[in-house]
Amino acid sequence: MRRAINARVHAVRLVVLAGAVLSMASMAGLGPVSDGWRDEVSRRLAALRPERPAEYLALAEDLVDRASNGGAADVDRAMARTLASIGGAIDVHGMGRSAALFLVENSSNDGERSRMLAVAALLDPASDVRVEAAERTESVLALVRAFSFYRRGDGIRAKEALGRSDAAALLDRHADILKGGSARFRADCDAMRSSGVPAMSDVQVEALHALASGSIAGAPRSWSESLARIGPATLPEVDLDDPRSLFGVDPELSVWDGKAWTPRPAAPAKLTAPAVKPRGR
Repeated sequence: MRRAINARVHAVRLVVLAGAVLSMASMAGLGPVSDGWRDEVSRRLAALRPERPAEYLALAEDLVDRASNGGAADVDRAMARTLASIGGAIDVHGMGRSAALFLVENSSNDGERSRMLAVAALLDPASDVRVEAAERTESVLALVRAFSFYRRGDGIRAKEALGRSDAAALLDRHADILKGGSARFRADCDAMRSSGVPAMSDVQVEALHALASGSIAGAPRSWSESLARIGPATLPEVDLDDPRSLFGVDPELSVWDGKAWTPRPAAPAKLTAPAVKPRGR
């Protein structure tokens, strides 16, 4: 009887020990389950094609879900961000918002998170409130872009940017950014060739930062209140017509060859039969 009990205890101990070993192997990213997952990732990466952009984001989400269980978590998360960026760049208006929201959640960089929030706002037509927020954000980003050219001494492009999305009217409502508003801005641009690039004080730059931050956060407020609540952040510059700068990847490099992203395959040339000449009569 005692021998039987000892045998059972020994068997239970072996089962518990085996379970612990398997659990540790799984946590370390080893074992058949992990190998199977890596094989699946490799297969899905090789099958990605730009004609199916949703599959890039689906794989990105799966990588992030599994990343916490593997020893290569940072590598997996970096690949997931790249996949989401490529999917968004391939189809900005179809997948861009989903990709941007994924990057907001998984970015470790405040500037990138702020820029992706702006992208998501501009691409979301879900409600009247969101449309108004997008319009407001677009005006702010046009003004930010105008000042970016302004501070680089590119007066022509600065005036062009100011003329878009009611950016000039927005500047006129915020004298703390530039006294004299849009008229002063245009005059400075015209005088750049002879007088050089105008200097902006720290207070002016902070006002512009805070205006952008307040708009992206979703609620219009004074620049001083925005600065107190959010602080100065990297100014997001968003151009929905430039997917490469929008997501930081080249959408043409969207096919994985096992080591790097390569150009999408060229479409095969269509063969056309030569025209048949009519027989003479």
